[in-house]
Amino acid sequence: MPILELIGSVERLMSESPSPHRSAGVSRWIVGLLVLTVILGTGGGAASGYLAGRAAAPSQPAPQVAPEQPTAAAAIPSAAPPSYVNLLEQLMPAVVTVEARRGTFSRGAGIGTGFFYSTDGRILTNAHVLPEDASGEVRVMLADGQRIPATIVGRDVWGDVAVLQAEGGPFPALELAGDTNLRVGEPVLAIGSPRNFRNTATLGIVSGLDRLIPRTVNTDTGPMAIPLRGLIQTDAAVNQGNSGGPLVDASGRVIGINTAVQSNANDIGFALPIGDVVRRLPELESTGTVARGLLGVRYQLIDPELDSFAGSPYPYAVGVSAVMPDTTASAAGVAAGDLIVAVNGATLTRDFTLSQAIDGAAVGETITLSVRRQGRLLDLQAELVPRPRAINTTPGTLPPN
Repeated sequence: MPILELIGSVERLMSESPSPHRSAGVSRWIVGLLVLTVILGTGGGAASGYLAGRAAAPSQPAPQVAPEQPTAAAAIPSAAPPSYVNLLEQLMPAVVTVEARRGTFSRGAGIGTGFFYSTDGRILTNAHVLPEDASGEVRVMLADGQRIPATIVGRDVWGDVAVLQAEGGPFPALELAGDTNLRVGEPVLAIGSPRNFRNTATLGIVSGLDRLIPRTVNTDTGPMAIPLRGLIQTDAAVNQGNSGGPLVDASGRVIGINTAVQSNANDIGFALPIGDVVRRLPELESTGTVARGLLGVRYQLIDPELDSFAGSPYPYAVGVSAVMPDTTASAAGVAAGDLIVAVNGATLTRDFTLSQAIDGAAVGETITLSVRRQGRLLDLQAELVPRPRAINTTPGTLPPN
């Protein structure tokens, strides 16, 4: 309603009032108050409408910012173990099962493993998987099941190594690693015919180095307790029939010959280091055996790093407890109670033992033994005599597999 019309309506109401005595001043006051109220109400509504209209009016669209895409997580390298499928496909054809017959009517049996190390048919295996004499019939079964005859080229019973010559060829051959700087933890594969399960491969690591296992070697003059030393320990499963098979590294090179297993334990196997085999291989191939020297003493190691020998004035020594007759030691004048501290001028240590010193000397060589006797240092000399002929081995609590 217009404001003037509203004022006029109010004045009419006032004029129609039943009270004739109301003064004109009061009427004007009431009219003014009503007008002011209307004006204020009208202005507030207009202001409110203006503000509401401003709020409802469409504004210019703000520039749209594309939502930030989540950054893809960096690829995490797979922890899956490497596959040896291709490697084993290359190695398996060079590994054979060794069978032997002991007598005319005895049945052939897969009693061990071997592997070609030359394409002309030369095979390495353990001596203890073969007949004790060279007249036994030997056959080898190839990876494809074919059986072929083989002859015994040589047997080193002391080192538990043998060489066979297979008929035919050429054959696939494995690479011999020679001297290697093996470390505990390196992956290895053992290949062979455990329990006559041919073409079996097991995976493990190098569990230990320079291990020693006891054994008895039967000789022409009687049994001798001479352990195998410097062996590689592995947790790759090794069982009866694995003997003579290759222990290879991740590149497929032969680092050892599987030889023995701890009979009352799991995953404790031992292999001959191939470096020792390679050094004596030419002699074994050419002469059929390996001549090894015999010192002829029973002894106890004196190691100052052990509590029982704390305070020893010698860094390392061999205490002689007995001397065998007709041996190098007896010819040199070594006596019980002597301390052997050096051989050929090289001081004995934990890394250069008496056994290593004697094995490194040639049979027939004159060696010098440096001994401590009652406070004096003596140099005793004698010619190194050969060991008696070995027939077979029995490693005692660690039977050959």
